[in-house]
Amino acid sequence: MAIYARYSSDLQNDKSIEQQIGLCEAYAAKNGWQVVDRFEDRAKSGASVFGRPDFIKMVEAADTGRFDIVLSEDLDRLSRSQRDTAELFEEMSFKGVEIYTCSDGRINEMHVGIKGVMNKLFLTNLAQKVRRGQKGVLDEGRNPGGDIYGYRVRKGEAGVLDIDPETSKVVKRIFEEYGNGASPRKIAANLNQDGIPSPRGGVWNASTINGNIARGQGILLNERYVGRVVWNKRKNFKNPKTGKQVRRDNPSSDWVYKEVPHLRIIDDKLFGRVKERRMEAGTPSARRAPKSTRLLSGLLRCGACGSGMTLDGNDRSGPRIKCSRHRESGSCSNGAKYYVEKIESLVVRRLNESIDNPERMGKFVEAYVSERRAQSAAATKNKAKLASRLTVCKKEMDRLIDAVKAGVFEAHEVAPKIAANRQEAANLESEIASADESISKVDLHPASIARFKTHLTQLSGLEEKPNEILRDSIRSLIDSVTVLPRRAGEDYRVELRGRLFVLLGEPDCRLNRVIPSAGTSA
Repeated sequence: MAIYARYSSDLQNDKSIEQQIGLCEAYAAKNGWQVVDRFEDRAKSGASVFGRPDFIKMVEAADTGRFDIVLSEDLDRLSRSQRDTAELFEEMSFKGVEIYTCSDGRINEMHVGIKGVMNKLFLTNLAQKVRRGQKGVLDEGRNPGGDIYGYRVRKGEAGVLDIDPETSKVVKRIFEEYGNGASPRKIAANLNQDGIPSPRGGVWNASTINGNIARGQGILLNERYVGRVVWNKRKNFKNPKTGKQVRRDNPSSDWVYKEVPHLRIIDDKLFGRVKERRMEAGTPSARRAPKSTRLLSGLLRCGACGSGMTLDGNDRSGPRIKCSRHRESGSCSNGAKYYVEKIESLVVRRLNESIDNPERMGKFVEAYVSERRAQSAAATKNKAKLASRLTVCKKEMDRLIDAVKAGVFEAHEVAPKIAANRQEAANLESEIASADESISKVDLHPASIARFKTHLTQLSGLEEKPNEILRDSIRSLIDSVTVLPRRAGEDYRVELRGRLFVLLGEPDCRLNRVIPSAGTSA
């Protein structure tokens, strides 16, 4: 037989697991049963089977025939959901496994029906009590939510806030600068430059200041700063198919207001002026530019911080790019702007020069062979470990796929994990294959060289955007392009990391070569 124990972080403590297992072991001993497995989920809600790894393992282990009884302290330890309880009962019955609890003995259809309803009512009543408790906290003038920037919790008094003398100065500064015309990006950059940590301790971003108009979120729209708490803006719902919490906006008619004048940081006049400007500006996400389809879109990196590069306006010479981190928060030292068309030309020219230079390509191939040999030697040494990991990886994929078939997860939930496992399995198979591989010499693939030369020539003489086939062909040669910092008047310099395997006519073995930097005048 197997024991399952669970406790909810809201209602019990960690010792509850040991107590439940102790009760179950005593019950098993009394009935002469041998315990072969123990499954436990700590600090996990019983409202759904999702997010309970040991529960999933128990259901899967029932297929092995290791046990024919599952014992728990009570049925609500297995699940408080009517549907999940019924499905578990049906699945275990099909597998020839009986469910017992210390409180009710052998579980049958009647227990599933009656206790399922009781457990569901418990959850509903609990949710109502929690919200009623939060409303009571609000009525008492205390904070029903989490931490709020600009305030601190009074020691020894839960939910009682006081104005924090340090962070409240930052709040005032943000409102005053925005009210005087500064942009959220400029404000964030100034705060970062002055070494002031953000509410979460990192760097400031414009979004932290801006927030969301529809939800009334963000520092600029937080009415608490004028001594007014707005509660019940949103409500949590649990998706019955995925088990995930989904937050939905409540209509403004359901919002609850509470005046807390002792928490005022900003006067009404400044808050009104800031709110008016913020509402006129709109929500940035609603004005997002369409996805770029330029030759190097998504491949450009800042040479100072490694962040991506983003478009930053146009002038008579064409579109420009700059470091996205510098643009959003000013936390990168590289504030230079670059004409993206000049970088594209520089990259195409460098690729042309490299492909047409036998000596340079020969050195790349030699380095490539050296790395392949080193990889093969490492794979040979660790072949057993790689094979073991590959087995685990494939089993994990099968488990996830079976979970989708059984309705435990939705396909979209596990798709990223399956894709990651599939990629890992492919990499492991490649490494295992290289363990027995004899690498002596490789040659550049003539057809690949000819095709890319043609495409590069076409691209060099193109005055408009390349078509999709031409663009994708060139992009397949490039892993990343790092744009190095520069001062005004200095040449553009880039570090181009290319995919040599494409020119060898071989599969992607994840060995890329750095094509040296080249310069061009701005």
